[in-house]
Amino acid sequence: MSNPIKHTDVLIVGGGPSGASAALSLLNYSKCDVTIIEQSDFNKTRVGEHVSASIFNLIDYLKLNKNDFEKDSFIPAYASKSYWGSDNVSTTNSIFTTEEATFQMDREKFDFKLIETAAERGADIYPRTKCLDYKQLEDKSWLVSLGHPIEGKFTIKANYLVDASGRSANVCRKVGASSQKHDALMGVGLFFELDDKSKKFEQTLESVEQGWWYSACLPNNKMVITFFSDADIISENKLNKLEKWKDLLQETNHMKYLIDNTKALSDKLWIRNAHTQISDVRNLENFIAIGDAAVSFDPISSMGIGFSISSACFAAKYIAHKIENGSSTVAIYQEDILKNYKQYQTIKAKYYQEEKRWPNSVFWQRRI
Repeated sequence: MSNPIKHTDVLIVGGGPSGASAALSLLNYSKCDVTIIEQSDFNKTRVGEHVSASIFNLIDYLKLNKNDFEKDSFIPAYASKSYWGSDNVSTTNSIFTTEEATFQMDREKFDFKLIETAAERGADIYPRTKCLDYKQLEDKSWLVSLGHPIEGKFTIKANYLVDASGRSANVCRKVGASSQKHDALMGVGLFFELDDKSKKFEQTLESVEQGWWYSACLPNNKMVITFFSDADIISENKLNKLEKWKDLLQETNHMKYLIDNTKALSDKLWIRNAHTQISDVRNLENFIAIGDAAVSFDPISSMGIGFSISSACFAAKYIAHKIENGSSTVAIYQEDILKNYKQYQTIKAKYYQEEKRWPNSVFWQRRI
């Protein structure tokens, strides 16, 4: 006997900050019912994030406030050092600088609170669930086949489908939306335990011939150090191997000293895609991409989490209007995405071009 088809107004694929924020916006400001599909069990490793005080305006829109989050979810960042364009230290470490207070975010606590609140407010959430197939029906609704390791296969029929799958934009690719990838940047990193418990939260940026290094102090007396470069450079130089990665770290002028009096928390590096890409969903009805699935930014921009939430909130308005009033165009949303993306590309290129010390480097030549 086949499983019955479940029905929902909005099916969101991805339970990260963008997916959870879209769900919260719909639940707070519309009568739509919402279902979230998440492939993981919400226990995946999360890298800390540096954010400005504007993050609190976004969570306020989601009808949350700073005090709703677990203690130390947002810790003031006291210092930032950048060695970019020269070996002289600068206090600028982002292409979008701000005079606002900045915070180091505990992503694990932050992400969990968002998805927990979405569940409390009525979202149906299916963790450890994979999307197996997507089919758009004549009435433009979506039939999505799903698989769960225990529950088996089942189907959800949704009036509206949302890609919140992250930088991979998996749903966009499978349903026929266009996606342009502009580079092959990757991050290879390692977590360390700090020996000095009094160490204040700070971050450091240092450019090198093959890419750039980033470090940040994290909650729970931890620090992350990440090397960013293109996938082929990482592969050719075996920089996904711990010893090679450590050797390259020791060639830095400043970053190498940060691991003094620390203990590596793993003997295996983590690897993340960090490429810039943009999706265009204007050829599809009742479908939208949000967060990194819509646009993924170079980590140097510090735009990730803020854009993930804001794009989700804007998208939710279009979705609710379409479901409740029968008319809404995603073109305005997409054009706004494109406008911001073009501005970001211009500023990013200018920032990378400030580094002129390695004119023969493949990494830097690609960013001229």
